[in-house]
Amino acid sequence: MLDQCHTTATGDKKKPSKAELSSTKRVLASSGKGQPRVWRSLEEAADTPEFRDFLEREFPSSASELLSGSRRAFLQFMGATAALAGAATIPGCRRPERHIMPFSREAPEEVIPGKPLFYATSTARPGGGAEGLLVETHEGRPTKIEGNPLHPVNQGKSSVWAQAHVLGLYDPDRLKSPRYRNPTRGKIEATWEDFRAWAAENLKPEDADQGRGVAVIVEKKSSPTRDAMKAAVLAKWPKATWVSWDPADHRGPVEGSRLAFGAPMRDLISLTEAKVVVSLDRDFLNTLTEPNGLAHAREWARTRDVQTTRDGMSRLYMIESGFSITGGQADHRLRVAPSRIPAFAVALAKQVLSKSQIPGSQALIEAAMSRLVPGGPDIDVRTVSGTTFVDEVAMDLLDAANRGRAVVLAGPSMPPEVHALAHAMNVAIKSAGTLVKFVAMTEDEAADSMADLRKVRDGLNDGTIRTVICVGTNPVFDAPGDLGFAEAFARAPRTVTLSVPATETAESSLWSLNGSHELESWGDARAADGTISPIQPMIAPLYGPSDPKQHQPLSEIEFLALLASDDRGGAKVDGYEIVRSSWRKALGEVGFEKKWRSALHDGLVMNSAVVAANPDLRLADVARAVGAFETAGMPGVESLDVMFGVNAIGAGRYGNVPWLQELPQDATRVVWDNPALVSPATAKALGVMDKPSDPYTHGEFPHARMGTIHVGGRSVTMAFWVMPGMADNTVLLTLGYGRRVCGRVGDGVGFDVSAGRSSRSPWLERGGRFERAPGKYMIASTQNHWSMEGRTSLVRQADLGWWRKYGDEVIDSSDTIYGTPGSLNFAERMGELSHTPPNVSIYENPFNRSPSDAAPGSVYATGQQWGMTIDLSKCTGCGVCTIACQSENNIPSVGKVETAKGRELLWIRVDRYYTGDSIDNPDQMLHQPVACVHCENAPCETVCPVNATVHGPEGLNYMTYNRCIGTRYCANNCPYKVRRYNYFDYAVTRFNGDFYGKEIVDAVVPESGLGHPVTGATGHNRINVNLVPPRLREKLDQVSRMQKNPDVTVRSRGVMEKCSFCIQRINAARHECRLSDMDKVPDGFFQTACQQACPSDAIVFGDILDKASRVASRRSHGRSYLLLGYLNTRPRTSHMVRINNPNERIRRVEHDPFDHGHHQDDHGKHGAGSSGGHSDATFRKDRRKMLQDQGYALSLNVLRAAAAPFGVNA
Repeated sequence: MLDQCHTTATGDKKKPSKAELSSTKRVLASSGKGQPRVWRSLEEAADTPEFRDFLEREFPSSASELLSGSRRAFLQFMGATAALAGAATIPGCRRPERHIMPFSREAPEEVIPGKPLFYATSTARPGGGAEGLLVETHEGRPTKIEGNPLHPVNQGKSSVWAQAHVLGLYDPDRLKSPRYRNPTRGKIEATWEDFRAWAAENLKPEDADQGRGVAVIVEKKSSPTRDAMKAAVLAKWPKATWVSWDPADHRGPVEGSRLAFGAPMRDLISLTEAKVVVSLDRDFLNTLTEPNGLAHAREWARTRDVQTTRDGMSRLYMIESGFSITGGQADHRLRVAPSRIPAFAVALAKQVLSKSQIPGSQALIEAAMSRLVPGGPDIDVRTVSGTTFVDEVAMDLLDAANRGRAVVLAGPSMPPEVHALAHAMNVAIKSAGTLVKFVAMTEDEAADSMADLRKVRDGLNDGTIRTVICVGTNPVFDAPGDLGFAEAFARAPRTVTLSVPATETAESSLWSLNGSHELESWGDARAADGTISPIQPMIAPLYGPSDPKQHQPLSEIEFLALLASDDRGGAKVDGYEIVRSSWRKALGEVGFEKKWRSALHDGLVMNSAVVAANPDLRLADVARAVGAFETAGMPGVESLDVMFGVNAIGAGRYGNVPWLQELPQDATRVVWDNPALVSPATAKALGVMDKPSDPYTHGEFPHARMGTIHVGGRSVTMAFWVMPGMADNTVLLTLGYGRRVCGRVGDGVGFDVSAGRSSRSPWLERGGRFERAPGKYMIASTQNHWSMEGRTSLVRQADLGWWRKYGDEVIDSSDTIYGTPGSLNFAERMGELSHTPPNVSIYENPFNRSPSDAAPGSVYATGQQWGMTIDLSKCTGCGVCTIACQSENNIPSVGKVETAKGRELLWIRVDRYYTGDSIDNPDQMLHQPVACVHCENAPCETVCPVNATVHGPEGLNYMTYNRCIGTRYCANNCPYKVRRYNYFDYAVTRFNGDFYGKEIVDAVVPESGLGHPVTGATGHNRINVNLVPPRLREKLDQVSRMQKNPDVTVRSRGVMEKCSFCIQRINAARHECRLSDMDKVPDGFFQTACQQACPSDAIVFGDILDKASRVASRRSHGRSYLLLGYLNTRPRTSHMVRINNPNERIRRVEHDPFDHGHHQDDHGKHGAGSSGGHSDATFRKDRRKMLQDQGYALSLNVLRAAAAPFGVNA
């Protein structure tokens, strides 16, 4: 028999030495039986002894140490929760004078302290489009932002930009007053009266010259009232240069639609009925870069919602260079260099167009067939059917079953010819007019930002432009390097910038004017589908003068109205009246007041969406363009493809928002930085890839090698980081970092890559050359943080075929020895429960029948019992749940250095996994949100010495902050690694704030600081201010506290915290229902913060005892499983297996994931025989543990699988 206790092991069972353990490879986890192995990082894939030691630690390395490395080394502090500058005279809680309409029925005059009011408003997205917002206010101060459920685009959901919008209002470093650059005294404080007087006098020459020497640079966005103000300004200055500027502007979609249809058109995609989607580098599920991304995510999730074994689902083919959110959802993904994707598009178009025969398309077919597509292993990929990948994709598009339900999407960085070919293919497969429709772009949306800014540069250099007025833009920082715009801007005699945040352009201007935030001003926005929504103020301008007779800060439309007025010195500009005047012309006089009040209440003008059209394809024009189109060959190590992109901080506009800086980036999980991304193979070829070992395990911060990219006569020196799944010989540079004038959050964070961009080819440069640079650079990445020690089957996936075959089966797992009843569904059979002994406890088990069925008479069988489910088929990994939770629960950011130590405080993390054996080309990228799962048998509760964490009667795991003494035993004992500890006063001290004795420290500490060279606000503090005693540090001021949710305690140093299931929302809902004489909270009456924000509706929360609730039906679903369920912790949060829909002609799955001898019919019974062997189930075994403890075979793994290596017939 097997010895279950390693202490009695002798002879052959003697515990091996550390060297022997290190030489034994740990078998990586799998996402399910017969599935590819799953890994989170290159270190885990390499599985070095150092990494295995790292996994066995209870906390990430350095999390518990006060100092890392040398005790003499102080670390530069890189972030904390937004702290805000202010003074006692700031009229922060003053209500706007104009009447606004609350979303709820209560009027503002009836504000009840402690009870929030909600107002419907909107925000204009950079580049075009809008989101409808629902703003929660407490006693007149906005604290939380949600999506407007009535808005057709987001329908109650939101993006991370919308969630973080409130931090822009409470930005500690935003401009607080006008400033004027005096010739002798430099920048001095001024007033709006001073500027108005200056403008009245100094703009007269431009009025006389009809604005010939004026350039107005505004933000590219969609707003009817802004368009009206543009007309007013150009009426005043008809010869002025108007630039609609967006540093992330793409010309491909605009010129491609112009080529295909004769006019710039925006596509409106409806994915609800889609069966096959082919994306040519279009990240259409990205809720930030796509104007209609929230709608795309919602509709796409519906096509992946597999509830029964009879349900169908969509299929996604992704051809891309990086690893995007959409690429992580793909059933088939092809990594191709960006310069080679057009070649793939032409190869695909050849087959689709030649076989579909569009009437009149012969010339286009001939043009496409005449194009020579340079071959290569990146495109000529063979499938299991012996055909090429392109062949199979074309066959799927042309399949009669998919007629009118298949679509080809071209990415914004693709050239116009590729967009035109995509439009032609959609016409050929009958999806044009059904899945894809079009609306006309406005003049500003269609404008060429780069060309127009180039004209301004030329005018500045030759002296024809004398006055530059920037409204909400920052071209001095974000203009491409080849323009030399900063130098040209400095030559202008008159420069004026209106801005809310501090920017490089404002700092360089003669006048820098503090504008009012969207939450402080009136305006409007037009969504991607044409829906018009108002922007109404939630609060009076925070930094306006206290004297109401003085001029207040102006919004964008108010400032433009001032420029267009004849009396700039004394003209009264009122955003409220400006918007009403614009709308009155559009809505008409009849019933205007009723329509106006209705729009303010609902947050939109109902039925204002434009009617989408299906324009005729101009086949001849497309044929001529395709006939002249040349495709590129494969890049090489000596001739790299250099592409540019943006992430959560945009092109720099959100650089001073710590929530977004600390949000792990999609595929790399890097925070507070923008290293150049390359594939493992390319990194090795360039010499920037160290041997596969995790720097965390060596007691030091993760680091990256430095290098310089030379392209087009320009160069950028920065850190290089490896990202699996990247196309080889391709470098991805992220815009928006390296800010110089941003604030205490964003100054100096990352690298400014704008110098490497070209205004003529801003998204892709070919022929890049790499050169090694000396030194290393610290990188903070969370990809290995809070790893659950390699425990198996954490994230599970299966192909649609296996779900259809086994999804309805429920296998009896009752134990004949202990008499324990049980059964296993589809998801549970993919994990350890089918191969572990029964969980028998001497304690009362409230769920003795099933995870969702409490024992009769149990305390957990009465009242309401809360639970949550997370559908991995729907989760895209966008991270909005993380930011929504952070906003709702007053979670501070901790900064780069603290994050690198593993001290981040985010309550809900999104674990990212790669699958497959290749680190260069992983099969898939999986995402799994993990927060506190509120275990019924919670390990944390049994070890807390002061009962700070206890269990509530409704199944919640409570955290009592004022009891916690910071032992961290609970975190040690949590198998899910979801508890967070406040090592310092992150939430109650000012971000990167001052401290007593700072002058003395600055006098003795080198300007570069001590210790590791870290970025971020390096000019303010030279040491880690967390090391300063709290009593000496600067505290949060009055305005800082205005953003905090009053219903959630702000935690201090030494306190443990975690997900609370938004207990404050549960209590508020319970009180509301009691006031309405309801015994229970109805299903859907409220939502948790993460659930409310999730664009794809992957998260469902509710009462698990209510059999009619959504959460109960999902919890009992065949795809539902409990994370680490074999530990008998009884989580209240369950996950649902991700289902994929691969094309079996491309990737055929030969192995039955449930074919393991007799286990399909007899799971978990003691004494059951096995004739099938377990070679395919080795992911459940950790041979190192088997060597350390022979009892491991019986205590964790199935007896027959663990006993096989020992020759024992269990």
